[in-house]
This record gives sequence, structure tokens and C-alpha cells, in this order.
Amino acid sequence: MVSTDLSHLKLYYFKFNEEITKVYIGRGENVKLFLVDTGIPHEYHQYEWEEWSKHRDEWIKDRGYTAGALPALETADGKLFGLTVPILRFLSRNLKKYYGASFEDEHFVDMISDLANDWYADFDPSVWPEDYLPREVYLKSKFPKHVSRLDRFYGIKEGPYALGSEISFADFQVYHMIREENLVGKLPTNLDAFVKAFEARPNIKEYLEGKDNAYARSGK
Repeated sequence: MVSTDLSHLKLYYFKFNEEITKVYIGRGENVKLFLVDTGIPHEYHQYEWEEWSKHRDEWIKDRGYTAGALPALETADGKLFGLTVPILRFLSRNLKKYYGASFEDEHFVDMISDLANDWYADFDPSVWPEDYLPREVYLKSKFPKHVSRLDRFYGIKEGPYALGSEISFADFQVYHMIREENLVGKLPTNLDAFVKAFEARPNIKEYLEGKDNAYARSGK
């Protein structure tokens, strides 16, 4: 199997305006957090909506990027890989970490990842007018189950991470949703312990303490 050159990476995502950023950070930050934690040298390129539409057609036609969607990751050898969870899983497998040590671990991580995606799928239409789901309806009928269910999962292996003492790519998805919902300091026991451990990781801590990150810019 030919290895992929991860010596330097480029992450591509959208650049949202200030009003949107107050309510929505977006899925590119899942991958950004992951790259920060790994310590892999990388660049973060963010496109305005109109700018991206021009690149998208070129990427599909000339670079074989069939997905035509962001986030996208470009490796040092010029290959493009797309979409949030596939990127996280691809990186984890190449790094031989962030995915546990057994098929059972992988299954558990995939379950947490799916649950985070379910949460995102309910959250997303509550903040975008064109996908309108009244925020109060979401908060009453959908939001509580996601927090309680994930808290239950984070207690199975006695934390602080989903797999126990070892972090996985799904943890980055869960943390991002917690920040999207501005829940730090308002969580049940297991998720609260997870957030504290996650934010104490050296590279993550340094990143979050800086002002040039999506959470600082959004005020979340």
C-alpha cells in the first residue's frame, strides 16, 4: 500500500460573515481541531461562498474532486480528500491512532461519530433560515436527547474520552457540537469531564487560548 504524504496539509472550508458566525461555526472546525492536536503542519484556507463556487467547478473538472463540497483536505502530494468524517477517519487510519486498538474500538468510535452527526443534523436547521426549524422546537424536542445520550456513552469506559483514556476522532466532533451550542460549564458529569480533559491537551489549550480561532471569533 502506498502511503499518503501528510508532512504538510491544506484544509479548505467556508468563511462565514460575522452575523452567521454568531450562531454557526461550521464543520471545518472539527478537522481544524484534529490537525491542531496532531501537530501536523497545515494551512487553513477559507472561501467566501461566491469564491468557492468558482473553485468547486474547477476541482470537479480538473482535479477529480467529485464531492464538490467542503471541508476538503489537500495532502503534500496534491491529493484531495473530502468531507468531515471521511477526512477524520482517513487521517486516523494513516496516523494509526485516534481510532482505538481493535475492531470493537473502531465500532464504538463510529457510533459516537454517528451520534455527533445526528446532533448536528438536528442543530443545523435550527440556525439556518432556509432549513428553518424553530429554535424553541429544537431545544425542547430534539436537543435534550443528544446531550443525555452522549453523556451516557461517555460514562461507559470511565472517560474522560469516549474510549476511556485514549482520544479518538469522534471526540473532536462531540467537542465541536458542545461549542456550537455554547454548553461549556453547563454539561452533565461525563461530558463535563470530557471537555475539561479535551481543553487541557497541550496543542488544543494553546489554540483555544489564542484569539484567532473560530470559537473566539464567534463568542461561543
